[in-house]
Amino acid sequence: MNSLLRKVAVTALSVTMVTTSSFALVGSPNAAFAAEDTSSTGVAQAYESLFQTDNVIDVNVTIDDADWKSMLESPLDKDYKKVSVEVDGNKLDNVGFSTKGNLTLKSVASMQDSDRYSFRLKFDKYDKTQSLLGLDKMVLNNNYADPSYMREVLHYEALRSIGMDVPMTNYVNLYINGELVGFYTGVEAVDDSYLERNYGEDYEDGVLYDTDEKSYLQYLEGSDYSTITEDLGTDENKTKLKNFIKTLNDMPEGEKGDIESVLDVDSALKYIAGNMVFGNYDSYSGDKGHNYMLYGDAAGKFTVVPWDFNMSFNGYSGGGGRGTAGSTTTNTNATNVSVDEPVLGISMENVPMINNLLAVPEYKEKYLSYVNELTDYMEGIQDRITGLADIIRPYVEADPTKFYTTEQFESNIAYSANADATGGMGGMGGTPPEGFEGMTPPEGMEGMTPPEGFEGMTPPDGTTPPDGTTGTGTTDSTGNTQTRPGGNFGGGGGMGSMAAGSLTTFALNRLANLQEQLGREVTPLPETSEDTGTDNGTGTTEKAITVSLDGKAITFPDQDPLEQSGRVMVPVNAILEALGAEVTWDKTAKTVTAVLNDQTLVLQIGSSTATVNGETLEIDAPAIIKNSRTLVPVRFISEGLGLTVDWDQTAGQVTLTSK
Repeated sequence: MNSLLRKVAVTALSVTMVTTSSFALVGSPNAAFAAEDTSSTGVAQAYESLFQTDNVIDVNVTIDDADWKSMLESPLDKDYKKVSVEVDGNKLDNVGFSTKGNLTLKSVASMQDSDRYSFRLKFDKYDKTQSLLGLDKMVLNNNYADPSYMREVLHYEALRSIGMDVPMTNYVNLYINGELVGFYTGVEAVDDSYLERNYGEDYEDGVLYDTDEKSYLQYLEGSDYSTITEDLGTDENKTKLKNFIKTLNDMPEGEKGDIESVLDVDSALKYIAGNMVFGNYDSYSGDKGHNYMLYGDAAGKFTVVPWDFNMSFNGYSGGGGRGTAGSTTTNTNATNVSVDEPVLGISMENVPMINNLLAVPEYKEKYLSYVNELTDYMEGIQDRITGLADIIRPYVEADPTKFYTTEQFESNIAYSANADATGGMGGMGGTPPEGFEGMTPPEGMEGMTPPEGFEGMTPPDGTTPPDGTTGTGTTDSTGNTQTRPGGNFGGGGGMGSMAAGSLTTFALNRLANLQEQLGREVTPLPETSEDTGTDNGTGTTEKAITVSLDGKAITFPDQDPLEQSGRVMVPVNAILEALGAEVTWDKTAKTVTAVLNDQTLVLQIGSSTATVNGETLEIDAPAIIKNSRTLVPVRFISEGLGLTVDWDQTAGQVTLTSK
């Protein structure tokens, strides 16, 4: 076990943790949706008890040190290692353990300060008779790009509420060789056990297909549909798949044709409705055309199986606005997508499973009924988010490798009237975090509309570490293997810091838009501290505060000063730059260093001390990060920088004067 991982474990041990096993939310308004009902043909499985939506369970992986080091040095290989595992008290040996993912995996592999990968546990990898209470595989998702830790869980839960067969979820504290690695989302993998649970013992007579990007299901004469790959079962020469795609594309305009012989239309309509309602465009409904599976039974009738919702709720906007010739509407962002044209970043004509199905009046009416049911779910979303946050908050706070600060978690589940609910880069915010200005987006984000501050970024051939660094490892010419130092489980850097915008802000704005489109009573948006200048429930008051230096107003383009627990907090970077200081940000150490004349000031996020020319200076409140900007108490400005500070609380005015 490497030394840095040991340090993380020591840090984790110093944090007070709740270690509840199999803990579920009692009295949740969505308690009825916590476990997925098995269909009449499906087979109930004992492992369903592990996957109550609000469960927090422990997963302990014991792996040989050499295998663990090898996995971390070459994460892109995704090679399985033989491990022992204990899941919520159930112990198994000879289990397969590997990294997982595509874009996310490459992005984390490019980071210099994090090895927080998503993982797979395949319980029957080395013993085909072995399972975990009937489960053959589960995945542990690292919540990349989602500071709320909720997007995936909520989207799956909502689809279950309208009766769709989808993977089950829970939350996981992941330990490796006894040391806490992080707080993850556990998801039932779409594998043999999932298929048996949903489609019965005869599932083996069918075939499961997975999709890569550009799997739009457009019929192409002679195509082998290389982006759609066989995952389980056999479909010789993709005969059943090709028949499905051709039948879908041959539907007479506005008529069913033979589609019901090759497609469970209901599953497709629910999937389409969910993506539209919850703003999930890293999917078939967006420009990537992936993140779904197709299960075909023995007769060649396919069912749509949803997958990968970590960028739901506007986590990825699919390229922003579009204007398509012949369209009756223009979708400019996920908040106002039309229920009649439920796509973003691609035209309806290019996605026949949406365009052709919704052209049939009966199917359109059924689709709209699902939209209304999911809008019902959305009407309780704020309470659901609050309740789930109360459960997972202690685990998020104790997560030693999280990509985001606890404050970013709180901000992502809070409503803000002034936040941009539409987003540019999937609602990921407007300005890159300090120290990330020169970042290159990972493969797969090249076509996305960059937010302000990212316009100069260029797509890489593989992935490029942040800040222009080349890293300590190497990548071969194919980009398939990247060697990295093992066990760098520091939290919080790289593309993970490019977080999706507020989950709650998007959800409530989307709800109001849907209600208006559907002719329902529109729920008023909440009154917030930005409107009233009152406390927002976290000890922070969001009233307007102005700052001047030697009579000249200082502007704060992306984060205003604020009051927190009776202290005025100001973005220190803008003030330092106004003074002419040279400022640098160390993302690994989370320190701001400013050099001004003969003074060198070092400030660490979360610390109640700073140093000036090596001498320790106590400050009355630790520095925080909000919207990727470092905020410090105004008293620090006077004591650390030697300025005279006057604070007019009535006027909300901070006056700084050079001595």
